[in-house]
Amino acid sequence: MSIIDFYFQYIGTMSPTDNPTNMAKEPEYFSKQVTDARRWFLALPQPDEKSIVTVSVGCERCLPDYVVERTGFEFECIEFVAEGQGALSLNGEEHVLHPGSVFSYNPGIPHRIENTSASPMLKYFLDCGGQAAGPRFLESSIGGGKHAHVGDVAEIAEIFELLIRNARAESKFSQRVCAALVETLLLKISENTIAEATANTRAWTTCQRVRRHMEKHFVRLKSMAEVARETGIAPAYLSRVFRRFHGVTPYRFLMRLKMSHAASLLLNPDALVKEVAYELDFSDPFHFSRSFKSVYGVSPERFMNRGARR
Repeated sequence: MSIIDFYFQYIGTMSPTDNPTNMAKEPEYFSKQVTDARRWFLALPQPDEKSIVTVSVGCERCLPDYVVERTGFEFECIEFVAEGQGALSLNGEEHVLHPGSVFSYNPGIPHRIENTSASPMLKYFLDCGGQAAGPRFLESSIGGGKHAHVGDVAEIAEIFELLIRNARAESKFSQRVCAALVETLLLKISENTIAEATANTRAWTTCQRVRRHMEKHFVRLKSMAEVARETGIAPAYLSRVFRRFHGVTPYRFLMRLKMSHAASLLLNPDALVKEVAYELDFSDPFHFSRSFKSVYGVSPERFMNRGARR
C-alpha cells in the first residue's frame, strides 16, 4: 500500500471527533525498528502543487537489527547520519554509513539501509513532494540517488532540528518556513560535501578542530599565532590546510567571525563603535573599523546609520 492509499484510507475511517493533524503523524512508511523517534507528518502535496512541500521530517535512533529495504519511495527523500555506523545499498552501489553520511532516493531508486555495528545509527530524514522538489534535489550534490559526506555534521543536524521544530509548530506559515529550510539544507549539504577519502585524512581532521576552536573562542582570539599555539599546530601548516579546505586564510575566517558578531551588536540602537571594538578585544577602534569595512564594505558608523533608517 502506498502512502497515498494509506492516507486516504485512514481519513475515510475517521470519526468526526478524531484529530487528523495528530493522528496522521505516523504514516505506514515510518519504520518501527527505531527508538527515541521524533517524527512529524505535515501534509501530502496536491497534484498541481508547484512549490516544495515538506511531507514529513524527523529524527530516529535505529535499533541494532534495523533494516529498511525498498524498490523506491513515494517522495524525494534525504537521510543524514549524525551518530553510529551502518551500511547502504543505493541504486546498486554499496556505501559505509557513519557520522556525516548523507544520501537521497526517490520513486525510481532502490535502496537498503541497515545497522551494522554495536553503535546504532542516529539519523535524520526529510521527505518532500511538489513539482519543485525534484529539480531542487537534482541541483544539489546528492540529488538523484547519490551518497556523499559532509564535513560539518553539527551544522547540518541543526538545520534538520529547525525543520522539525517548525514542522511541529503547525502554524499557517509552517510549510513556507519548511520550504525555505529545505532549500537551505540542500545548499548547505552541497557547500559542505567533501570527498570520502578527504574526510578520513589527518589534514581534514586538523582543519575541523581549528575551525571549532576559532568558532568557540573568536571573541578573545587576536592572531593566528594564538590559534596555532592553542591548537598545537605550526602556523605555516595551519594556514596551508585551512586555505586548502575552506578557500580562505584562517585569519580571514577569524575576522569574519568577529565582524559577524560585531554587526549584530551594532544593530542595537544604544551601541557605540568604541564599546563594540573593546568587547571584541580590539584595543584600537580604528583597527576595528578598518577590519569591519574589509568584511562588509562599509564603516561601522555607516552600517549603524543604515540600520537606523530601517
